[in-house]
Order: sequence, then C-alpha cells, then structure tokens
Amino acid sequence: MSSVRDLNSDAVLRFGPYAFHLRQRLVLDGDRPLRMGGRALDILRVLVERAGQVVGKDELIACVWPNSVVEDINLRVHIAALRRTLGEGQDGQGYIVNIAQRGYCFIAPVLREAQQEPVALANLHEPQHNLPARLTPVTGRDPVVGSLVRQLPVRRFMTLVGPAGIGKTTVALRVAELLLQHYRDGVWFIDLASIDDPAQLVEHMRHSLELDAGLEALATRHALLVLDNCEHLLERCRAVVEQVLASAPRLSILATSRESLRAEGEFVQRLESLDCPPPIAVLDRAQALTFSALQLFVERAMASHDSFELSHAELPLAIDICRRLDGIPLAIELAAAQIDA
Repeated sequence: MSSVRDLNSDAVLRFGPYAFHLRQRLVLDGDRPLRMGGRALDILRVLVERAGQVVGKDELIACVWPNSVVEDINLRVHIAALRRTLGEGQDGQGYIVNIAQRGYCFIAPVLREAQQEPVALANLHEPQHNLPARLTPVTGRDPVVGSLVRQLPVRRFMTLVGPAGIGKTTVALRVAELLLQHYRDGVWFIDLASIDDPAQLVEHMRHSLELDAGLEALATRHALLVLDNCEHLLERCRAVVEQVLASAPRLSILATSRESLRAEGEFVQRLESLDCPPPIAVLDRAQALTFSALQLFVERAMASHDSFELSHAELPLAIDICRRLDGIPLAIELAAAQIDA
C-alpha cells in the first residue's frame, strides 16, 4: 500500500472550524495553524479523506508507517493527541470515533474545495511557545507520553522522575508538543540546568516566560510550564511551584527531576528504561526490533552512518550492547554513534 505521503492534492478539506490544506500539510483554525507532528497529519488525512467510512487499524498503520513495524499503542497515542488538538468534546463536537474491533471513523461533515493559491505562512498567527525544535523521533515512549497527555491538564502538576540519561527531557518536550493546542496562553520550556543559586530561580523563570512583571502575572494564564532539571533546586522549586499553582488556577506544570519535589498536589510519573530483548530469548531480526531499546540503537546508528544495516550476524552483538547499557536511551545513542568502532 502506498504511503499517504505519496499523495499530492491542491484540495482544501473543511470540517468544523478547520481547513486542511493538503499540499502544504497545514491545518488552520481560522488564521491559527494547529501544531501537530507529521504522523498525526498523515492519520488525519486518511481519516478525513474517507470521512464516514471505517478505516481498519492495520490499514491505517500501513498507510502512515509503510516501512516500519509499529504497535497499536503508537496509533492510539497519535489518535488521542489528534482528538485533543481538534478540541473534541468542546461544544459537543466530535470528530474521530473508535469502532470496536474494526478501526476508526471520521464522523464530522467534510467539504472539499479546490485551493486557489497557497496560504501565506508569514501572515499566520503562530501558537505561543518557546519549545526547541526536535531533530529526532521519540522512540519507545508512546505509552508514558500518552498517559501524561491525558492526565496533565486534569492533575495540573506532574513530575517525571528517573536517573540521568533516561530521557526525561525528551519525553517532557514531546508531551509539551502534543499539548500545545490545549493551552490558550501557550507552552513554555524552562531549563534549570544552568541555575546554580536557588535565589536566581524566579528571575530565570520570568526571563524564560518573557514576563515584564513577576510571576504574579501568571495568575490569569491558561498555560503549561515545563520545568526541566529540578533535582539540584528541590526546595526552591517546591516553594515556587506551590505558590504559582495556588495563585494561578488554570496553570499546569510538568517538572523533570531525578527525584520528586515532594510538593503539595504533585503526581509522580517514573520513567523506566527502554525494553530490551530478554537474555534467554532466541529472536530473529523482526522479533528483536519490536523491543524499543534495539529500535533506538538501529535508528541512531543509521542516522550516524548511512551505510549501516543490522545484519543477522550482528544482531546478537547489538542486543548485547543494549542489555549492557540497561536500556538507558542516552547511553544507547552514544554507543550507536560509535558503531563503526
């Protein structure tokens, strides 16, 4: 089956308040572009172009991931993010429904129009954020990302906990990307690694948030703050987070730390290592690549060395490397970059 990326069209698909400009891969809510990843756009396109029809899960995966082995959880996470981005449930509006044992169906009316001329991107109102551009895909983290995306707007304050190199920042940024459309006043990333003195915390936050006044300006904001690398400022972070959440009822905070802040109202999500093949298993290449640690190793090795291809003979060595590195993403990435050695 052809990848959805192979299809070209000058059409504009309109549904609800949205306009999907197919050739530009752009979805507009008025003059505001919806921020979503390439896979989510591909899923949306398949469903919208076949509005009113049930698209099977296997068929949808084959369209969107034509050259990859992908589990159902990947599809479910992207569908959940799409629903949130499209504002499902607001004013009773629904777009994507799950048909049990069959697949997904786009249920909103869709109007297809010919696009007269491309949208001038310079005139669009971009969502507010300061998230860094992500250069590589997030591997093996769909379940925890999906859980955080669902829970964070309701629980308001969650801390992603785990040892160094486990991928806390990567997961937090992916969650922030998926929630960007949910927060009217934006999503803001605040890296605390460069702060040595706890007394500098508030000023550093104010600068990162582009506030003219103090943190009291957050009182009316509907926003998400991502506080990254809190472990060396635990007491000060705890005090500031509790103060901000008490004074800003529509604010949410996602923190990353090697240990919890132990703050009031904190929900802790521990980030585990990536899955490695068990030591006693005898696996072929396809079976081994269902484990996220090996997936990451191969992805990064291929990115570092164009000619790399995991052969059957090299498979036991690659698996052994992932096991010896305990499935820790940063260690696996560093090893993959040195694969020629």
